[in-house]
Parts: sequence; structure tokens; C-alpha cells
Amino acid sequence: MRSAQEVIVGAQVRAVPWVRQLVIDTGRAARRRHAIHGLFEVDVTSARSALRADGATRLFTAFVIHCVAGAVAADPSIQAYRDLRGREVIFDQVDVGLPVEVEVDGEPFAFTHVLRDAGRRTVEELHDEIHAVKTDPHLSPSVRKAPWAHAYLLLPGFVRVALLGALHRLPRRQQALAGTVGVTAVGMFGAGAGWGIGFQLHTLSVVVGGIARRPILFHDVLVEREFLQLTVSVDHDIVDGAPAARFVSRLRELLLAGDGIHRSIVWKQPV
Repeated sequence: MRSAQEVIVGAQVRAVPWVRQLVIDTGRAARRRHAIHGLFEVDVTSARSALRADGATRLFTAFVIHCVAGAVAADPSIQAYRDLRGREVIFDQVDVGLPVEVEVDGEPFAFTHVLRDAGRRTVEELHDEIHAVKTDPHLSPSVRKAPWAHAYLLLPGFVRVALLGALHRLPRRQQALAGTVGVTAVGMFGAGAGWGIGFQLHTLSVVVGGIARRPILFHDVLVEREFLQLTVSVDHDIVDGAPAARFVSRLRELLLAGDGIHRSIVWKQPV
């Protein structure tokens, strides 16, 4: 019998890591969604300048999540889910599922940590939770469910994919396991400009891409500005183009205004 890992003809052969199998199943299940994608960018020069001025650049990812949650809270129907009886379930609370990369059994793996009630929390509070989970992944309930993941992988492949594909038709389970909105911060894993399109696991997903610097005319003066590149994806079975466009408009306004930045900076300063 051959071992799980061997070297043949100059190539390494090994068993697929269990965490990678979860990603494969997730990708297969995501193909069942009828997603539409929109790529846009927004000027975040003022927001990033405010963070740099206060030595709080580390808050940027949390700031974007705060703005996404605020834009969803203004119209929660953008995060609706359809249950098995064909009814739409619209959550008032915005729970953001954020992939956080950690090392599991010697392999890098991005598990989904859920930031609960993100629409009512400050940028600083969101950042502190993200930082804590990256430092100690076992603080996240998602990581503590690893034994359940091992049991799930004992099921036949078609059963696993069917279960994942049905998750969005079980709104309460979706909320508990993955949140109501998905945000993937590509900048957490690498730098540079660019857009990204991820698996459609939520009714609404936002991929936070890179930041491009380019010269533009700003108040009739040629200056260099910073543009954040975002991809917004929605499940077209539930959300039409007009509500999606209104969400993008609200998100753009919040990012331009630096929503929540000054409040958080004041909040974290010692009295």
C-alpha cells in the first residue's frame, strides 16, 4: 500500500488536506447561486489620511466593514434569504462573515469568523475583534467547530455539496454559521491594486480589493488620490439590480465621508 505522501518522478504526491476539501465543496455549492457582480471603486484618500494622521491605519479593514454594515442596515432587504417554504426572511441585525487566514494542521486556511451586529458597533470594536481572532483563532466559534467539520467530511461528496447548497434556504442556520453578509478583505492577504470575485455564499457579498493611486483633477488641481477597488455580488434570485445599485450608492457615500472613523478615534483615546 502506498503512503499518503510519496515522491514519484520528481513530483510530490500527497493526500488533499481536509481544510482544502472544505474549500472545494464550498466552490461546488456556490455554483448553484445566480450571482450578478459589480466592480467599482471609490476615493478613500480622505479616510486613509484621517487614519494616518491619528496613527490608526490598522483600522482600515474594520472601517470598510463598518461602512458595509451601515449600508446594509439602511435597507436590510439586501441581505434577505428565502426559506424552504419560499418566504423571504429579512434580518434586522447585520452579521458579517469575514474570512480570516490561520494555520490549521500546518496548512494555511481562511475560516469564516462572524462579526455579530456589525451595524451597531464602532470601527475600533470591529478591529479589536478581528485582531483578537487572528492572534488566537480559537476565540472564534467557527474554529471551535472544527470537530464537526471532520465529521462532515466523512459524508459522501454529493451529500456534502447538497448540504452546503441548501444552507442559504435555511436562513437561521446561514446566520449562525456564516453570517448574513459576506466581506472578503483581499488586502488582509496581500497588497496591490485589483478586483476580486469570490464564492457567492451570501445573498450579498463584498470583496475588498486593492488600492490604486492615480493622478486626477481634484478641485481643479492635479493631485494623486487613492481609490479602493470593490466587487459587490448579489444573488439575483433575491435581489434585483436597482436595490443593489442603491446599496452601492450608500456604501460609496459612507466610504467617502469616512463614516465612523473620527468617532472611533475619539473613543479609543484615554480620558
